[in-house]
Amino acid sequence: MADFWDLHCHYVWGVDDGARTIEDSVGILRGLAALGFSRVIATPHMRPGLFNNSRKVIEEAYARTREMLADTDIPELALSSEHYFDDVVFQRVLAGDGLPYPGGKAVLFEFYEVDFPYTVDHRLADVRRHGMVPIIAHPERYQAIWRAPDILQRLIEGGAGALLDVAALAGKYGKKPQRSAEELLERGLYHAACSDAHRPEDVAQVKIGMQRVEARYGIEEVEFLFYEGPRALLEGRLPS
Repeated sequence: MADFWDLHCHYVWGVDDGARTIEDSVGILRGLAALGFSRVIATPHMRPGLFNNSRKVIEEAYARTREMLADTDIPELALSSEHYFDDVVFQRVLAGDGLPYPGGKAVLFEFYEVDFPYTVDHRLADVRRHGMVPIIAHPERYQAIWRAPDILQRLIEGGAGALLDVAALAGKYGKKPQRSAEELLERGLYHAACSDAHRPEDVAQVKIGMQRVEARYGIEEVEFLFYEGPRALLEGRLPS
């Protein structure tokens, strides 16, 4: 029986561009449960100027969502955040005011879609020195990596993890992210995968993406991306 973990999902309602109602939350979680997910980690955005969420705001929204989900048949839930890689949020993470993954050994970062900051290598090294693995959310959606996939290879060699948004393989974000996801997967650069689901209807594309991984690489790769990889990252190590 599948025992998949989802490291990146927006099922907390009313806090960002994810679930808009508790019905959305239930729909996302029940849909993921039907695909074999036993644990789903909420990752609301922490992105000043767009989603002005502090740790306290996110924790309160998560608590409200969990209370309303108490009687539903859903996976085990946990909380983290999708941290935007700007100066404000980065300093929060280092100061202990971010929301790393449960256990505090890994932390999720989202980058500007056009390019990476020139200080990215040094800053990711700072995260490692603070005892956390920095995980790069959906690298297939960054234009810099479309142009030069070796950027991701370099960041991984520096100790970062890479998290595939599996719905990209279904074309959810367009052809360029889909081709990028296919190339990065072929090169073996992903350490885990996620749903990044924002709406119940996103789960259908997650399913298609998982099926495409299995069709090309076998069920072992699906299990690596959603079983072995997530557990390793939460333990603070990069799976091989």
